[in-house]
Amino acid sequence: MNYKEKTVKECPACKTINELNTKFCQECGHKFFKEGSEKPKEPAPQIVQEKKKEVKEEVKEKKKSFFSPTQIESIRKSEEEMKKKEETAKEVKAVEVREVQKAVYVVDFENHRIQKFTSEGEFITKWGREGSGDGEFKSLVGIAIDSEGNVYVVDNKNHRIQKFTSDGKFITKWGREGSGDGEFDFPIDIYIDSQDNIYVTDNGNFCIQKFSSEGEFITKWGREGSGDGEFGDIAGIAIDSQGNVYAACYNRIQKFSSEGEFITKWGRQGSGDGEFMNVVKIAIDSQNNLYVVDPANRRIQKFNSEGEFITKWGREGSGDGEFKSPYEMAIDSQGNVYVSDLDNHRIQKFTSEGDFITKWGREGSGDGKFKGPCGIAIDSQDNVYVADSTNCRIQKFTSDGKFITKWGREGSGDGEFKSLVGIAISKI
Repeated sequence: MNYKEKTVKECPACKTINELNTKFCQECGHKFFKEGSEKPKEPAPQIVQEKKKEVKEEVKEKKKSFFSPTQIESIRKSEEEMKKKEETAKEVKAVEVREVQKAVYVVDFENHRIQKFTSEGEFITKWGREGSGDGEFKSLVGIAIDSEGNVYVVDNKNHRIQKFTSDGKFITKWGREGSGDGEFDFPIDIYIDSQDNIYVTDNGNFCIQKFSSEGEFITKWGREGSGDGEFGDIAGIAIDSQGNVYAACYNRIQKFSSEGEFITKWGRQGSGDGEFMNVVKIAIDSQNNLYVVDPANRRIQKFNSEGEFITKWGREGSGDGEFKSPYEMAIDSQGNVYVSDLDNHRIQKFTSEGDFITKWGREGSGDGKFKGPCGIAIDSQDNVYVADSTNCRIQKFTSDGKFITKWGREGSGDGEFKSLVGIAISKI
């Protein structure tokens, strides 16, 4: 092109082509100068911003002209759905973070203390020593976690319950030796319902006592005997979604309301359906079905909430679905049942109907091996934690028995144990 004959000019700021006689760039507002005069300057920021805003509005209006009102509404809804998905993703991520922060609490019996770990076994804190003062223990035998993450410990020989924060700070205690309301004679275990009410099995007094989360006495029921509402040694209790309480004692199960009113009972000594030989543990699934560990008969029995027999599985042996000494039991979110088979040194997994799924473990000290696996607990992701008592450690597995990690050894240092008797996983 012959520049002497040109009729247009280029803006030095934004490179837009303008008419030759234009004093200001039609795109960015830059002022043109005569050749050889002042050096071109950048357009004023305010002018640039105003021009950009005009252009954006123009583009927006042009886009609208391409779509019908129906299409525009569809685009708007899509944008709203995308925004909701992004918000949901943020919520899910927050939940996942909380899951990672869940803690594992271990009852370290002979060291007279509780130890707290992350779900991966990293030591967090510990509290307790032998004694009768606040935060001291004499034979701690049971542990439970409420919905706020507070920790309750059964201090057996001090005849009391102690309550702590999730980090082990002492909150309160209640109980003393005796047979009155709120007094204990060697309490054995502790359970918490959905309202954070506390139930304590008081075996020396042959009763169950109920308290508020602050230790205020609510009610109690039971006395020594074999009649309705009477007990010998209470092996364990379980609480269903309606707040009903099931208590296992010797060769029968009794069911009570949350206030201790007798509802029904079932079982007697024997090996037939619905008969027992010294029940040791019971558990309830999400459908309020009751599972009973019947150790002398080497089996698990299942009942509905009214005590009607549903099914049973197991016999003496070392094969799939056989037991030598079934001891502890836990149920995952899918209703699968995990049983610690003490003398076979293994864990077995079954469907809710007792069909064998898998097993893992054998006697030894390597990864995935056990020496007397007793306690068993399951987290919200269905990972399985096993108290490997004689090996003085905790082992963690997937729901299919794949080894994840382990921690602990014999000793009194941080993360070391002497006689594991219980394990609990926080809900928050």
